[in-house]
Amino acid sequence: MKMSTSSKDRFSADILCEFFEVVVHSILYSRKIYPEAIFVQKRKYGTVVYQSVHPEINEYITESLKAVNFHARKNQLKKLFVCFHTDTALYEKYVFDVLDIKNILERDTFLVDLEQAFRTFYLKLHSSNFYLKDLPDDATFSVRLMTSAYSSVEFNQQPLYEDFPWTEVTDQENIIEPACIVPIYTIEKDFLTLQMYIEKSADVY
Repeated sequence: MKMSTSSKDRFSADILCEFFEVVVHSILYSRKIYPEAIFVQKRKYGTVVYQSVHPEINEYITESLKAVNFHARKNQLKKLFVCFHTDTALYEKYVFDVLDIKNILERDTFLVDLEQAFRTFYLKLHSSNFYLKDLPDDATFSVRLMTSAYSSVEFNQQPLYEDFPWTEVTDQENIIEPACIVPIYTIEKDFLTLQMYIEKSADVY
């Protein structure tokens, strides 16, 4: 029995969101805005990763990724941001630029190429810490998305997501000026083109 196109799209979105989940947890660990004690070691993509065990943080990440999955399934996910900020200033943005995503199973049936790409991506992520300084003691984080206007409206009309509403962020609120760019890695496969970089404040760094 063949998998339908919609099922393949869901599978691709699920795989991408699984990767984002690993990366978001590990970013939080590496940026040290929470105690190391709330993270545990796990293995993923053939390397050690870190995962939060804090219920509220995990719930926030899980609910955020439901929206990511919704937009990715419709091929309307443009960018995912992991932002570090205080009430008054935005200091860093980890930017995941989703340039292209196709049906992964048709091009990488056993996910060998994909897992190797994710492993390299993950290792490059940690090497980027060399270019970053400590965040303020009162810094927190948020997950932000860039999608099409139509997909955003459609998502907000779904009763399934009413318990975790999203609010629109203005362009000004999401801009770091002046900013420095730290390139991380780009996955370029037949089934996925994903670019990652960090924007950091040039004033405080």
